[in-house]
Amino acid sequence: MNDFRTQREQWGNGGSEEVWHFRLTRHDADGNSLQPIPVEMRALSFSGSVSNGDEVQLAGRWRDGTLRVDELSNLTTHARVHNKAYRGQLILARVLLILIALAVLIGIVSLVISGLSDTGGPPADWPPEP
Repeated sequence: MNDFRTQREQWGNGGSEEVWHFRLTRHDADGNSLQPIPVEMRALSFSGSVSNGDEVQLAGRWRDGTLRVDELSNLTTHARVHNKAYRGQLILARVLLILIALAVLIGIVSLVISGLSDTGGPPADWPPEP
């Protein structure tokens, strides 16, 4: 692997993600160089490291002529390199946000319904005026 570079891409909402770009150098069975493969890894952050010259094993999906990878094995350091799993926390945050929104909506609806059913006078069991 070579040409390793890292950058942070900013999102419009103030968030960002880390992007790793590198080229995977390949050789055939006779040791002849093959066309290098452009590789990209994207995540909020990564666990593990990789450097120029490391031998890696990876699998991914092709997108716009670049191999997109979520995880790789660094054969040089015997480390697993992967994007940190924030998916569970994001799902939990979305579920909590939906529950809060539903609670607010139920509160508003109950206020509207109680306001519409209000007769304007005292309750039926209220003592009469003298």
